[in-house]
Amino acid sequence: MGVVATSGGATIEVQDRSDTAPFTSSATAFIDLPDANVLVTVPTGVRRLIGARFTAESKCTSGGNVGGWCSVRIIATSIAGGRSVELNPASGLDFAFDSEMPSKQDDLWEAHAMDRSILLSPGAYRIRVQNAVSDNNVTFTLDDWHFRVEINE
Repeated sequence: MGVVATSGGATIEVQDRSDTAPFTSSATAFIDLPDANVLVTVPTGVRRLIGARFTAESKCTSGGNVGGWCSVRIIATSIAGGRSVELNPASGLDFAFDSEMPSKQDDLWEAHAMDRSILLSPGAYRIRVQNAVSDNNVTFTLDDWHFRVEINE
């Protein structure tokens, strides 16, 4: 796809969410990480650069010889229209936040992080963290996560 370049001014708002409860899923389609979302409003007549950072302790396992991975993405969903767009770089399931170890029965807990951004037009948006796995034999657990969204002029 190529390089996506965006720029913005000073940070005007920061919203943080975090949780210490583990969340486990084997969903092959992206699903929301519970409570990892914030509401952002872009006023009429301007555009805002939204920066989002997600960090978590993660574990990606299959209990077999799958060679799969666990993905995370951050999306912005328009409250008015319901349309969602992935923040950049928009890699979808191709972004391996963590991967399982083939021929290992268990993966170790590790800290992982991702940074994303997007330039949004006027409107209200729900910025959400979602997760999925590459294969239905893979299990993804996220724990001790932190989600930060920065709104810039």
